[in-house]
Amino acid sequence: MLQHVYNLGNQINQELELSNNFSSPDYQDLLIVGMGGSGIAGDILKLLINKYSTINVEVSKTYGIPSHLLKSKPTCLFLSYSGNTEETISAVNEAIEHKLDWSVVASGGELVKIAEKNNKNYVKVPTGLQPRAALGHMARAVLHYLPTNIEFDFKIACEEVKNYINDLLEDDSQDNILEISKKLSVEIGNKTVVIYGGTPGSFLAAQRWKTQINENSKSKAFVGYMPEIHHNEILSWDADKSGSRSNFQVIFLRDDEEQEQIKKRFELTKRIIGNDVNIFEVKNISSKNIVKKLFHLILFGDLVSVFLADELNIDPYDIAKIENLKSLLKGS
Repeated sequence: MLQHVYNLGNQINQELELSNNFSSPDYQDLLIVGMGGSGIAGDILKLLINKYSTINVEVSKTYGIPSHLLKSKPTCLFLSYSGNTEETISAVNEAIEHKLDWSVVASGGELVKIAEKNNKNYVKVPTGLQPRAALGHMARAVLHYLPTNIEFDFKIACEEVKNYINDLLEDDSQDNILEISKKLSVEIGNKTVVIYGGTPGSFLAAQRWKTQINENSKSKAFVGYMPEIHHNEILSWDADKSGSRSNFQVIFLRDDEEQEQIKKRFELTKRIIGNDVNIFEVKNISSKNIVKKLFHLILFGDLVSVFLADELNIDPYDIAKIENLKSLLKGS
């Protein structure tokens, strides 16, 4: 899995196969549907649209199309790395039933077949990976669906991300990202990880950290959003203080775009619970390129998850429980 993490920058800068006569759609309402390692690409697209436009965009991670959205007849984008995710296919079928405009991102499978049959746009990503190892490809793919009037050149941004990530991974200084990630994975060990973000970007990255730790190292991880955690979760460290320090690792994902009160809340959180649980802080880079900032935090988390798998002697490729669940759902 480590080689896929190393390839993250190259993935996001790779040109992809587009359907014949592909054109970026114009829309006022966008619904993105995708699960797991595919769905996070939809979160990335939403992050960019929210930053650069006033278009209404929602991400759904379940079966079908939410009934409250059908009246507005949103343009739909369906994401599934395999092209065979049953939740996503159910949503495509509803889009066809309700005569919505829609497009697809997949490596193949049923989604591409349905798109071709209905003469719909699609972006095809390379096959042969587990979905979480294809985030660079999936992120590049969804950027083709940015609104046409948006002031953001995604090709230039992706090339900058590729160069930045590759340079970061080639850094051989003592405090490089690889060494820091390895040390953090050792500190985590068998602990449950709790990751806090305080901006839309850092919280999105926190969600990626969670799922990567879940899937690659088969470990428990949870996320929280500052300041919401100050209205409930901050009290949860009181009940078992000795157990909290032994069994949990808190990680702050920081962002230079944090509101002043959010910055203050992070510092106060360290003061209030710092004696109860270990806290590790990851500072994001400062950049006008929002994709570069996001992928800095994502790269860090991906590395931690893979090094943690190695620390725990876990096979990051093992998804037996997921495959077993799929078989049971099909009745086999």
